[in-house]
Amino acid sequence: MTALRVSDQVVYEVIDGEAVVLDLESGRYFQLNGVATRALELIRETGDLQAVEEQLVQEYEVDRALLAADLRQLVDDLIVRGLLNGDDRPA
Repeated sequence: MTALRVSDQVVYEVIDGEAVVLDLESGRYFQLNGVATRALELIRETGDLQAVEEQLVQEYEVDRALLAADLRQLVDDLIVRGLLNGDDRPA
């Protein structure tokens, strides 16, 4: 597994619980809702998708399978957009 990390070309600010993310390379802005913002913060702190999932399950009343699928989709989207580096899918 490869650790996830926020790209060096990304800066973000959390405002009222939601992140405004700027890709410095492209100049594009993105906005993340509260749960996605929390996931991004946990990714930055741990770099471990499993640890992020565990923490989010503890913090939110949500079905684990649904959370795992949504988290995987978020991570895939952020990687495709160049906002995250790495991919923790098993080889």
